[in-house]
This record gives sequence, structure tokens and C-alpha cells, in this order.
Amino acid sequence: MRTAVLLSALMLAGMATPADMHAVDAEPGRIARNGDATLTAGSPSPCADGKYNLLGPARWKQTLNWRFRSSSVPSRLSASGVLDVIKKSFRNVTTARNDCGRPDNVGATSHYAGTTARKPGVSADGVCTGADGQNVVGFAPLSGFYSGFTCIYWIGNEIVEMDMRLDSETRWALSAATCDGELRMEALVTHEVGHAFGLAHVGESRHGRLTMSTFIDGLCENQEATLGLGDMRGLEALY
Repeated sequence: MRTAVLLSALMLAGMATPADMHAVDAEPGRIARNGDATLTAGSPSPCADGKYNLLGPARWKQTLNWRFRSSSVPSRLSASGVLDVIKKSFRNVTTARNDCGRPDNVGATSHYAGTTARKPGVSADGVCTGADGQNVVGFAPLSGFYSGFTCIYWIGNEIVEMDMRLDSETRWALSAATCDGELRMEALVTHEVGHAFGLAHVGESRHGRLTMSTFIDGLCENQEATLGLGDMRGLEALY
């Protein structure tokens, strides 16, 4: 049973054409704190913390149209239920969902374009395996206790593709009502969608209440599904 979660994002950067792109390990993984309050003791509330980091200067200049490899959903989960959670996670980012009373000033957009048989371009150990022109979210085993990896691909200052691989062996919960010592999928996927739109990690000890902090705040919790001030400021800086 997995009780630790490693968060990581990889980016693929290129300057001219896809053939010129190369892989760069942008973010080291971090183990989830699983409810250890000491790790965020020095962090302000999410609505008072304006910290953000960017993966680079690149952003989407068009709508992020993504597809879902529904055939990859673990058999113990409902494929339609999983899709609903992933859609909501994208909306959490593009609509700047927050509890701070802050309006949506984020211009990023996404669109679910249907299912696909393609696999996300992310290997089991978190290496980007190459752009194929499709933005895919799907499940497959991940090594090293990672529960999610996201690759982004860009040319110049424009992100042109993203792929997200979710660990098929993590014990996922789709809602609070069904969670029994599991990882809330919405919290993890919202964090990964932040990477897909160009946000990098912020440190846990000083900014641990933000969506883009390096640690999930514990099993069955869903705090990362709601953006903090810094998460929104980072998106606003890009979009």
C-alpha cells in the first residue's frame, strides 16, 4: 500500500522545431508529508502567500486541448468518475478556483477533446519520451513512489504539448465520502495541471499551503485542489 506521494514535473524545451527539442529534468520529486503538520508550520495561509515559481517563460498561446486514455484507468476505479475528477482539476486551474474571494484573472483555457488510445509520453521513471502532437492524460505504473509526472514541451516561449502520467498503483480516492486512507485524486491532478500550464514547485517549509508546494498535505485531504494567492499570481503572470 502506498502512503507516500512523490510530485514531479519534467519539461521538454526546444528553440525551433520538435526535432530540436531536448529533455530537461526541471523539478526533483518530493515525498508527501502525510499529515505531518511540522512541515508547514512556518507557512502562511494560502490566501496570504503570494509566492510562485515558473518552469520557464513559456505559456500556452491557445487552448490546451487534452485527451484521456480511459482504457488505462485501474479496474478498481470508475472510468467516468475518474474523468469527472480530471476535468474538475483542469477547471480548478483555468478558473482560478480559490477560497480567497479573488476573481478569476487567469486567461488560460482548456478543453476535453475525448478519449484516445495513445499513451502519455512519460516513462515509468519520469522521463519525457518525445512529442507526438497530442496532449494525453493516462494511467500506468510509476517507479519510486511517484503518483504523477507531467511533461511539457515548448518552442521559444510557447508551450505546444503536455503529457500527464498518473500512477496506476496508487490508492486513489475520487471523493471525500469514499476516501479511506487514500490519496485524493483531485488534489494531486490539480497540482499536475499547474505544471502543465507552466508553474513550478514552491518550497514546503515556507509555502506549504499552496497548490504548487512540493508535498501533498496528507491522505484524504483536498487542499491542493483550491488555489492560493501565489498559485493564482503565477498563472496571472503567464496568462
